[in-house]
Amino acid sequence: MYVCICNALRDKELASASSDARNVAEVFRRCGRRPKCGKCLPDVAKLIEESRDRQNGICKLAAE
Repeated sequence: MYVCICNALRDKELASASSDARNVAEVFRRCGRRPKCGKCLPDVAKLIEESRDRQNGICKLAAE
């Protein structure tokens, strides 16, 4: 599914780029693009948060 229409970036591309990203700008840099209209920025931020949650969940399970 397309998340960023302006740059034709799909959820899978952005999810891959969001792993261990510090912020939305870093995700776009990894994709070789820049945000344009900004409507997708909350969605990309959510992908970063979900990626962090998954990483923390994996770490928690490995520690137990």
